[in-house]
Amino acid sequence: MKISPISIYVPHNRITNTKRQSVFFKGNEEAKRTSEPNLNTYIPLMNNKMKLNDNIRFFLNGINKIDTDEKRKRQPLHIADIGCCDGALARTLSDFLPSDYKYYGLDLSPEMLEIAQKKDEKSGKTAQYTVGNAFNLPYKTEKKDAIIASSIMHELYSYANEEYNEKAYSKSSILHFMQQAYDSLKPGGVLIIKDPATAGSDAWEKIKICNANKEDGTYPPIEDEEELRKADITKLCTLDKLKRFCMDFYPANNQCEWEGDTCIMPRWLITEFVRHRKWLATPENWAYEIKENYGTMRPDEMADFASRVGFNVVKIENISIPNKNNIYAIREGEFELKDMNDNDLSLEDFPMFLEVVLKKPRQCNN
Repeated sequence: MKISPISIYVPHNRITNTKRQSVFFKGNEEAKRTSEPNLNTYIPLMNNKMKLNDNIRFFLNGINKIDTDEKRKRQPLHIADIGCCDGALARTLSDFLPSDYKYYGLDLSPEMLEIAQKKDEKSGKTAQYTVGNAFNLPYKTEKKDAIIASSIMHELYSYANEEYNEKAYSKSSILHFMQQAYDSLKPGGVLIIKDPATAGSDAWEKIKICNANKEDGTYPPIEDEEELRKADITKLCTLDKLKRFCMDFYPANNQCEWEGDTCIMPRWLITEFVRHRKWLATPENWAYEIKENYGTMRPDEMADFASRVGFNVVKIENISIPNKNNIYAIREGEFELKDMNDNDLSLEDFPMFLEVVLKKPRQCNN
């Protein structure tokens, strides 16, 4: 799902080194990236996502929670999008907000910011773009009213940060970004986060994936395990994609039980599979996605981080989306989701996004 290292919006862009490291990972070893994900696939998907009314409404409602005094109410608000990619979010929000609001975009990729500027010129929009790192936000002297982190939190998790942690894949990276955001906000300002969700208190409830389509008319099933491990993930039937997921996503180790072609696994793990199977445009996409979403945050984890940094919680909520409106929609005949009593489940039973609005107190030290 992402594209440039820390910038992250489109999602998800990244964070520290521009050097990438190897793509196929094992266990808990540090994984480094060596090639770029497929932007031609990613950007259209994210732009389509931006058109969803509920998604835009969430960001607008978050901006509406800014706590301003009478003086600030007469001034334009300053909004920064971290991991802005091609600037789609700011351009969309500007259609709904006062024309004098100021927008700032931060991304690790100069190439993506050049694209953002060209799109702004074509659409008549204006934003100030900066090549930069989410671990060291450049807004501490000119603080912002709102900072947006759209689909970047799990990206931050997957990048090494020399200053804060020795290896990638540490949730301390998320905590450090939240501290950077706090230090870059005016009192009363808000940090608005939208990221892939993981299950909450019901995370370990067992669920079934049934009737996975192994005869989808395109690719025959692979019976040999070693052959399956080496196969191109983009050329597998649904059942084999599920098997590869259980092989590649190491938190799934010892969490999957097979009964014929039915797989039984915890709710949180099914949530991960439903998302991951969509990122198969290239083997590199799969490799990135299978690793980075270890960083998805439970609502209680996010609330703990917010408290440790000093934010007041306005909203922390897992969001589920009906199949017909979901970019992770299950195709007819692809597979069925059932509880352990064989009752049918739908995507509405599984969280897809975590929505967070945090406010910096009006009375604070900085």
